[in-house]
Amino acid sequence: MFDFQLISIIIILGFSLAAWTADLLKIGYGKHLSHYMKLTLPPRIGWILYECPNLIWFIYFLSDIRFDLNKLPILLFVAHYFNRVIIYPLRLSPFARPIPIEVVSSAMLFTTCNGYLQISTHLNLDYQLHIFDYLRILFGILIFLYGMNSNIKCDNILRSLKKQNSNEYKIPYGNLFELVSSGHYLGEIIEWFGYFLVSGQWSGFLFFFSTLSILSARAVSTHKWYKNKFDNYPKQRKAIIPFIL
Repeated sequence: MFDFQLISIIIILGFSLAAWTADLLKIGYGKHLSHYMKLTLPPRIGWILYECPNLIWFIYFLSDIRFDLNKLPILLFVAHYFNRVIIYPLRLSPFARPIPIEVVSSAMLFTTCNGYLQISTHLNLDYQLHIFDYLRILFGILIFLYGMNSNIKCDNILRSLKKQNSNEYKIPYGNLFELVSSGHYLGEIIEWFGYFLVSGQWSGFLFFFSTLSILSARAVSTHKWYKNKFDNYPKQRKAIIPFIL
């Protein structure tokens, strides 16, 4: 019998490890744009395509969802990807670089597996919650909202730099960029840690772990890129984890 859940877990773990080989394989987008197939998609279309499987799974399972506090992780998940699929692409700078087709394809594979895993594992939860659970959920919601807010603010900072000069990269300042080179990634990592706390499930932890691994790998490359490009790059700024990495 085909077990899509098990296949999804294996693929997500594979992506979590493979992210650290991106520099060696010379596959990337944005600052690290490189590709083999020489085919790219406009950034708005690329973003929508590789994030939309998450919302498609939500629509697919919608009729089976009975909303209560156990289903809150699904609502947080959908809130994030409503922004990513609909709002964020529409606000992309017209000067944003195209996305290689292989990046879009691989990202769609990841979001197809992860979207299924996150929705399906929280679909039928029916736990009786106790005081500790309510505290965990409340704490998780606050962390999630802080991370999402920081992620959006850092995206806005990057977007404003693109508007100022379409041909040159500049050093971003403000919000989490004061601490790390990839403030938008740190915001998203914080966001999914909060999601995991609200979830309390192994699937929530798997998503947090994969986000931490994938975005940390890209952040380390971005940090090196900034330091090589700018002689005046802030020396105290780390790659992704404040004061540590």
